[in-house]
Amino acid sequence: MARKVNAFLMTFCLLFASDAKAISGNEWKRLDPGEQRFYVVGVVDAWQHLEQVASLSVIPPSGAITIFTKLVKCVSEGMTYGQMVAIVQKYMENNPAGWHYGMVSLVWSALNQVCVPTSK
Repeated sequence: MARKVNAFLMTFCLLFASDAKAISGNEWKRLDPGEQRFYVVGVVDAWQHLEQVASLSVIPPSGAITIFTKLVKCVSEGMTYGQMVAIVQKYMENNPAGWHYGMVSLVWSALNQVCVPTSK
């Protein structure tokens, strides 16, 4: 029964879904500062909602889901949107070689560097 309800809800949501344009780092750099902030906030909000849905799943999490959950938890607990945007902006300034990649991946890389620092 739960599968039928989930399938119905997903179908219903897809009927009213709007186009979500994926942009590159180069395109993001051309946005106004306010638009840049809203883009980063939208990405993080989408991740938070996805993590909430995943947490309701009866399927045990895989390694990728665990990493995703850790990142979302890191940014959700104590980080302000302003801080997240500043982290992404600094990452973009320091990594111009990657501006041709998708902006969602660049947001991930920026926040992941802060949330999951590599040990040296």
